[in-house]
Amino acid sequence: MQGTGIQGGEPRGLPLNIKILPEYLRGLGYTTKLIGKWHLGFHTPQYTPPHRGFDSFLGFYNSYITYYNYSYSNQNMAGFDMHRGDDPAHGIDREYATDFFTEEAIRIIEKHENPRPLYLHISHLAVHAPLEEPVDLYNDKQFTHIREPNRRTYAKMVSQLDDSVGRIFHALGEKGMLRDSLILFLTDNGAASIGHDRNWGSNYPLRGTKYTLYEGGVRGVAALWSPRLRKSARVVHNLIHITDWLPTLYAAAGGDLKDLGVIDGVNQWQVLSEGRGTGREILLLNIDEVFKTEGAIYSRFKLLRGSIQNGNYDGYYGDSGRMRDVVPYSEQVMNSAVSQGITYHLGGPVTQPSTLLQLREDAATLYCRPNMTYIRRHGFTTCNVTECLFDIINDPCETRNIAAGYPRIARDLDLYLERYGRILVRQTKLPVDTLADPRRRNNTWEPWMMSGVNVYVPSAAAMLGNLVCCVHLFFIFISILLNNFV
Repeated sequence: MQGTGIQGGEPRGLPLNIKILPEYLRGLGYTTKLIGKWHLGFHTPQYTPPHRGFDSFLGFYNSYITYYNYSYSNQNMAGFDMHRGDDPAHGIDREYATDFFTEEAIRIIEKHENPRPLYLHISHLAVHAPLEEPVDLYNDKQFTHIREPNRRTYAKMVSQLDDSVGRIFHALGEKGMLRDSLILFLTDNGAASIGHDRNWGSNYPLRGTKYTLYEGGVRGVAALWSPRLRKSARVVHNLIHITDWLPTLYAAAGGDLKDLGVIDGVNQWQVLSEGRGTGREILLLNIDEVFKTEGAIYSRFKLLRGSIQNGNYDGYYGDSGRMRDVVPYSEQVMNSAVSQGITYHLGGPVTQPSTLLQLREDAATLYCRPNMTYIRRHGFTTCNVTECLFDIINDPCETRNIAAGYPRIARDLDLYLERYGRILVRQTKLPVDTLADPRRRNNTWEPWMMSGVNVYVPSAAAMLGNLVCCVHLFFIFISILLNNFV
């Protein structure tokens, strides 16, 4: 969706003419399940998950909820936001949201009828704000080295999320599904280290935060695991855009890409599975005509214009996470619930400890110290007045504007942005409808417009391709705000 996220009570949503992955997978015989966050509109029932390709839904409509009470507030309206199918999920035991969603996932796996393929999409609330730690954490002592209390709470929330993934791996193994699974663990954006919806996560050493187009906001991390991967135990640095997951995972599921029509997404299954092919060389980050920011990447070059909040989010924020008295990295991975589940069910470790360390040090570690010296000597580069061109391979922390040295690259990216700008569907920001007030419906957030009312709200997604992230075969999509937590 283009622009800021949908507020509770705002009558807009993902346009109904956009077909998303679960609808395509149904055509391949999949049963489709969604757990957790939706946040793609719910003003009429047609915009909710049971009417957008999901056979079942347990989760919340809005951008977030509280972890124990499942409530959401916007302006002067507040109410309960947890639903099963089309109905409010009143009367349930309100346990910690991460555990609640995990147990639902395990129930789905246990009751699943093999050999029908399963598409399981889990959009966890964790580790989105508000900060609320699990009260029954099994090993609270492992976080005593983190002195800052909010960072310590965040670490506990991350640990509970790690445990969730491990429990789901184990459930797949117990059901005999693990050998046929493709599991993607994916972030949706950088951490909100400061400002609105702060969760005390860190993008260190990258610049910027959630909401920005700097690397701290848009350079996501992901882990893809499957026995079907032909080339594993490696780090892939190729450009992958959120639109690429639809064709990539549809292809992995055995679908014919012709079914998808003309889209912006690129099938990257061969790149990820076999290490073959080129994937994509260029991608659009965003064109926001309201905040006057835009950006695109070509190969190692990234062009940016504009800044939000008068540049207040343009710096370097967050903890490095590199502290003393921490269990060695390889031990943490090998002793994790995920690793133990894979070893137990498939008879071997995830990756050898020596390989883990090599991958982390040689391929997944960023070095920015020399460029930080440049900042101290020459000052901080902002992109408010003039456009910025960064070399995000050699300068991942975006310290030096090199537009003057590469005028042709800057010009080509300017033209690329102009082409998209000409077809961009402008943002539609609708006022919050007071008729959506949960007090009108038993203090619960629910669709408030009559069934059959089809309010089409055009978005950039309608022109720029399908912006809904998508997945495959016994696939788990876990949407988090975890970046660079060590």
